[in-house]
Amino acid sequence: MMSRSGRFKSTRTGSSTGQCEPPQGPGVHVYLFWTKGGERYLTHTEGKVTAEELSISAAQTVGITPLCHVLFSLYDPESHCWYSPNHFFNSEEQTRLTLHYRMRFYFRNWHGLSEKEPSVVRYAPRSGTEHGGSPLLEMTSLEYLFCQAKFDFVNDVTPMEDAQGKEELSRFKNESLGMAVLHLSHQALRSGCTLQEVAKSVSFLRCIPRSFAKHIARDNFLTKIRIRRVFADFVRTFQEHTVDVGRLGSQEVMYKYLSTLEHLAPRFGTETFLAAHLELRTDGGDGSGSYLNTSRAHGASDPENVGPQVMHEVMVSGTKGIQWRKMTVQKPQANSYFGNDYLGNRKSVKQSPLQQEPTSSDTWTSFCDFPEISHITITGANVSIIKQDNFSMEVQMNSSLEALSFVSLLDGYFRLTADAHHYLCHEVAPPRVVLSATNGLHGPMKLRKEAVEEGAFLVRWSVLDYHRIILAVLNKSQNGQAAIHKQFRILHSGSVFALEGWDREFSSVKELTDSLKAFVLKSGTDNFTVKKCCLPRPAELSNLLVMRQGVDQCVQPDSVALCLTQLKFHQIKDKEITQEQHLGRGTRTNIYSGRLLVWGGAEEDEEDKWNNNLTDRKEIRVVLKILDQSHKDIALAFFETASLMSQVSHSHLVFVHGVSVKGSENIMVEEFVEFGPLDVFLRRERALVTPQWKFTVAKQLASALSYLETKQLVHGNVCGKNILVARRGLEEGTFPFVKLSDPGIALNVLSREERVERIPWIAPECVPSSAPFGRAADQWSFGATLLEICNNGDLPMSGSTLTEKERFYETRSRLTEPSSQELASFISMCLTYEPRERPSFRTVLRELTELQLKNPDISPLESLPDADPNVFLKRYLKKIRDLGEGHFGKVMLYVYDPANDGTGDYVAVKALKHEGGSHLHEGWMKEIEILKSLYHSNIVKYKGCCSELGGQTVQLIMEFLPLGSLREYLVKHRLGVAHSLLFAQQICQGMDYLHSKRYIHRDLAARNVLVENEHLVKIGDFGLTKYIPEGDVYYRVREDGDSPVYWYAIECLKESKFSFSSDIWSFGVTLYEVLTHGDHRQSPPVKFTQMMGNVHGQMTVMVLVKLLEKHNRLPCPRDCPSEVHMLMQHCWDFDPARRPSFKSLIESIGAICKTYERQPNMRLAQISQ
Repeated sequence: MMSRSGRFKSTRTGSSTGQCEPPQGPGVHVYLFWTKGGERYLTHTEGKVTAEELSISAAQTVGITPLCHVLFSLYDPESHCWYSPNHFFNSEEQTRLTLHYRMRFYFRNWHGLSEKEPSVVRYAPRSGTEHGGSPLLEMTSLEYLFCQAKFDFVNDVTPMEDAQGKEELSRFKNESLGMAVLHLSHQALRSGCTLQEVAKSVSFLRCIPRSFAKHIARDNFLTKIRIRRVFADFVRTFQEHTVDVGRLGSQEVMYKYLSTLEHLAPRFGTETFLAAHLELRTDGGDGSGSYLNTSRAHGASDPENVGPQVMHEVMVSGTKGIQWRKMTVQKPQANSYFGNDYLGNRKSVKQSPLQQEPTSSDTWTSFCDFPEISHITITGANVSIIKQDNFSMEVQMNSSLEALSFVSLLDGYFRLTADAHHYLCHEVAPPRVVLSATNGLHGPMKLRKEAVEEGAFLVRWSVLDYHRIILAVLNKSQNGQAAIHKQFRILHSGSVFALEGWDREFSSVKELTDSLKAFVLKSGTDNFTVKKCCLPRPAELSNLLVMRQGVDQCVQPDSVALCLTQLKFHQIKDKEITQEQHLGRGTRTNIYSGRLLVWGGAEEDEEDKWNNNLTDRKEIRVVLKILDQSHKDIALAFFETASLMSQVSHSHLVFVHGVSVKGSENIMVEEFVEFGPLDVFLRRERALVTPQWKFTVAKQLASALSYLETKQLVHGNVCGKNILVARRGLEEGTFPFVKLSDPGIALNVLSREERVERIPWIAPECVPSSAPFGRAADQWSFGATLLEICNNGDLPMSGSTLTEKERFYETRSRLTEPSSQELASFISMCLTYEPRERPSFRTVLRELTELQLKNPDISPLESLPDADPNVFLKRYLKKIRDLGEGHFGKVMLYVYDPANDGTGDYVAVKALKHEGGSHLHEGWMKEIEILKSLYHSNIVKYKGCCSELGGQTVQLIMEFLPLGSLREYLVKHRLGVAHSLLFAQQICQGMDYLHSKRYIHRDLAARNVLVENEHLVKIGDFGLTKYIPEGDVYYRVREDGDSPVYWYAIECLKESKFSFSSDIWSFGVTLYEVLTHGDHRQSPPVKFTQMMGNVHGQMTVMVLVKLLEKHNRLPCPRDCPSEVHMLMQHCWDFDPARRPSFKSLIESIGAICKTYERQPNMRLAQISQ
């Protein structure tokens, strides 16, 4: 900040109500309505200066504190415009410019004298949770406002209420005389004289509107006498009944004067703008929505159109926010009444106006209050005001200067009512607010001493000195005494900062405080350390904010928090929904498309809904999210998500119709969004998606999250797959439209592994199981999602293991950023590991809007690695049907469709049943590892894995063989000998390969052999497979469990010893199955049961062993060649060493097969003939 010394000079001259002549020299001259020393002008003559610097210099001259300084601004009476704080004046380029230093941001009834309007106070922090209030203005600001109001009243600046009829005209005259009495009373109290003495020396005509004074001057002599007599009576009565009895001091007079002025001038403290064009939209200003209202003033661009033009007025008020109305003008005109209706649109006490006014409706329509504003964009003379609910107002002003004036007004009111540390757009951002945001500075606020950790500090502007910053540090006493807060002064001179008593200078406050972390600050006997900075929080409550009783909802957090303590959602009857196609899996849910039956009438009787006479019912497409039956314990969390989503409404949030309970199924019913997940869409359409498309989508997502932020809600699951594309926006002249889906199961219900699985989208502070997630969690997720959007739906950590992901956060690693420095810097703001340093979503929207205008290169710096083809994501698995089920697992048919376009592959998915124990899970993982290591034409191909619940549940993805198991195939297709032997030989080839890898299958059977086509079979189901270490010849199984005993070799049943030879025995049984054509009546269990008799339970194995020891074997199948039966007998040899190997079996079966390959369907009986 520039010093006043040598840059500014003051001029003392002028009267209390009339503006004196400005200095004649070049430069910028700022008129002051009042100062203690009588100065009237502040002049700047050297170099460049910002409007903020001029305002601060004026505030210092007047004596206005930094707390109230933000209510004031600079006004140009020539252009009728207010200058934004960041506007630069160059005194060398401007010969002479006269400005007025005025209070611009005004809140009616701030004095509290009117019972009909809401009272206005500053927020005052008190002990506990109690909210208090303090006066809006301190005395110096009140004095200045009083003189400004006198100037406006006397010089016809303030538009008075139009007097209709003699009675109202008389009331106005009396009120004006009353104002003159108050004017003179204040002067009397200040000078120590009586009111009568002042009234004799100062004519009351100098204290009433000049238009009224001129009216009196034109009256006849008798009327003048009567008015003077009436005024003298006013003065005497006021002196006797008010002043003499001590009922009114100087401050009360000023309060009464300003209160009366508000009554006389309904628009006092408001600004009205004439807009050439106004539209209300539902798309947040990105062109992707519909118009609620549209009206163009064609005459503004058509000089030949001289008829009435439809235009709009926009009025901004501190207590009523933004309002608008239609109006008609005879010809285009500039905003002659601009800024508190300054120097224009004034009415005389007569009914004929002094200046022609456009005709307009008396009805104003409210658009929004200031805390509802999300962000503002400005392009030339066009302004777009976007609300939190994504509705927007598009306004076309008459000039870019007027547009900047309008936006700076909204920006200032926003900081006074919603967030003292935020600015809505860069074009009007006050330099000090930008500086504060960059360095983490609080405003000139009063502090409430809170119990925080030792070494915590905050930095704020001084409440007294414009060029001083206060460093407040906490030191907790070690002996149980109260904590000590110490304040250290930082001097701000130009562009450098220095701690008082330290000779070092720094370019930023952040650099200074970071340097202090290596030191210990001493104050007397106390030591202080600077460790953790307490940054300003979004919408933080402090005395910087103005509370409008009965108006504010957004400033008070308790008033906007949704009712989350009880479940609130629409209950849908089960017969109103129809379940259709499986779309994939979510977190502990299955997702289906469906239909919902809805009715047009809202007042229909429940009993009539199913009446056949109803004609206005219809079906709409919906998505059904069904909670897994195995997760009934989290049904409450499931319902809480539905309740949350049912209580919010935003155009970029997926709509939740309600919840249906169908038997044991809990179903969330949501709107169907046509083009599916964003990440899938980006990968599919990457060639057509442009940077502007991506920025539009990012802004829509940020808009939804900003809305949730104002409701104090955290989504908790922001990522590309959870954003749905409602409109492609790839065609010319169209825009994309996306919606954020529900968050699913709450983070605090998920296991740690599930949370780690969500890295890098989940915020680091949300991963520990005990950590409650804060409001900054979504900002991190948004940053990661924005990177995902830049990378066309991919992120580099998608294929990382849980350990790698956890290590990534532990080492505070960073994701690869885009090549654009501006965009990379913005994303890094979101992806900071310090939650409190992340920007609010209002800031996110503002910065995205700024970035979009620059159209940066958003391609990644380095190419991402290819995705692991063996990792299958559950969300892309769409169930078709069940294929089979065993003791411990089941196999299902799915379509894996990552492109979400119906072109996916059919896969077989094997999963453990949920009732399996830990030992089964270990065996299951071993089966996956075994199948992963195998590759042979006669072994089912491993395609990958799909994990859920953070790796706690893993599904095996295999190739789908549409003809099913060999056992089923044999029943449906009567195979000849050659064909049967071909399949047997292929089984041997697969088993020989398996043994070469030193694995024993232990469950070889026709049910575990799959048929790809009529010429190829493959071995599957490796759930019981074991590895035989080099040098060992068998494996002894100790675990309990169901075993295929009728396929087991005798040594397996007696001693639980499994070897390569025991698989040979099982192959013999499988060969028997093949030759009996899968006939159930000839199956091994049936035949052995017939031989054993009526035996059950544990006795089965004992009797079976005795049966086998007596050399009882399965019979020779009918039509089985004798050579083949002989092979079976060799496979069932009592001595494992005498059984053949699979290599020899391949050769033997091949030789036999050649004999019958020319007669594939001829039976043995025919051959024997």
